[in-house]
Amino acid sequence: MSLDQIYGIDTKDLIPISVGFNNTVFRYQNLIFRLSSRNRRSLAEIESEIYYLQALGEKGVPVSLPIKSPNGKMIESTDQHYIVCFEKAKGNPVDVNDPEVWNKNLFFKWGRVSGKMHQVSKDIRLDRLTWSPDYPDLLNLSPKIKSKIIANRYDQLLKQLGDFEMNTDLFGLIHNDFHQGNFFVNKGGITVFDFDDSAYHWFAYDLAASFYHAYWQASSFTPENKQFSREFWEHFLRGYQQEHTISKELIQQIPIFLKIREIFLYILFLEKWDMENLQDWQNYTLSDLKNNIESGKPYSDVNFREMIDNFGLGKIQ
Repeated sequence: MSLDQIYGIDTKDLIPISVGFNNTVFRYQNLIFRLSSRNRRSLAEIESEIYYLQALGEKGVPVSLPIKSPNGKMIESTDQHYIVCFEKAKGNPVDVNDPEVWNKNLFFKWGRVSGKMHQVSKDIRLDRLTWSPDYPDLLNLSPKIKSKIIANRYDQLLKQLGDFEMNTDLFGLIHNDFHQGNFFVNKGGITVFDFDDSAYHWFAYDLAASFYHAYWQASSFTPENKQFSREFWEHFLRGYQQEHTISKELIQQIPIFLKIREIFLYILFLEKWDMENLQDWQNYTLSDLKNNIESGKPYSDVNFREMIDNFGLGKIQ
């Protein structure tokens, strides 16, 4: 059976939202349908994701929840896809050009939801990908990196993580792609979605991904705001601290993961973009990322040592 037959809808009423490497997503009225390729996702992976979402929702984390099909199933399947129907997240996409939306209040709530997800996830046990010293390349980037310089940079970053203690305040179940494109805002609140990459990883990766994309868009659309980094982290971490412990080690990890995120995006763009027909901005982006990675240039102007002092966490020796 096909999606329209299972859910009793007309396919011409489906509005395409995205066509990705793993998923194809449609909107139908107030519902979201996600079709995951059976060649890319296993049934067990999707079942664990749904369990995760339900557990987060029960703990009060604002997430877009899955909905049963008319057959009473959370997951339907066709010959090619697994289909999951979700509630459409309340509100609208984040508009970084709207100061009524993109402001310190949003950063605080963003941080608070991040902290709450990390805190409540400590009681959730799932079969998901898990970072370990024996499996440090959770993003599976190493086989895809062609540049020896970038491969060495990546290897050095992964080795740094091995020096950190894997305690429950630093490591656990994370969203793994928590940027402003994966939540909607509504009346001052946010609703998070797109959990299919969730994994057991370092909490700092979620924080780094949030800032990486926030800073990227802010520096592109409002380059005159030289205080953005300070403002973002001040309010994001105050919100995070309402729900989860902030330690010196957590903040020390953020710049490592900012560079890992940079490498991840560079490799992703090389995979996704048409290298024979790049637009000017794509050429610039790839060149800029490559230069920044190879040179080891810090991402943004954030002084993480100062941040540790500001939170009273003691000086880095």
